[in-house]
Amino acid sequence: MALFSKDAPANAPADSSTEPRNRSVSILSASVSFEGLMTGTDNLVIEGSFKGNIDVRSEVRIAASAKLEASVHAKTVIIEGSISGDVTADQKIELLSSARVDGNIKAPKIVVAEGASFRGAVDMGTARPKE
Repeated sequence: MALFSKDAPANAPADSSTEPRNRSVSILSASVSFEGLMTGTDNLVIEGSFKGNIDVRSEVRIAASAKLEASVHAKTVIIEGSISGDVTADQKIELLSSARVDGNIKAPKIVVAEGASFRGAVDMGTARPKE
């Protein structure tokens, strides 16, 4: 085989856009307080305080130590801490036993663990059919 060839080497990994890629994780640690807009495509873990808007295309995990005054939109949202604001997920919202949510939640799948606290409206469906 020549050094410069049009053919990929036999042991080279195939580049397939259908294979899942390892996503990195961004962490807002417990000692950090942040205010503003957070957007991105990687997973996000919030352990500290956040005020503003979050729009992430993957998973957002709100740790038990986290306190948010925010609207959150992501593919999946897992809540252990407290949030005041609306939460929307494209796939699933999960409220773990330590979760405290004061706001509306909207997702096709919603899981609420025993002990979780929630005050607001729930929307799990599609738009109502026209009569």
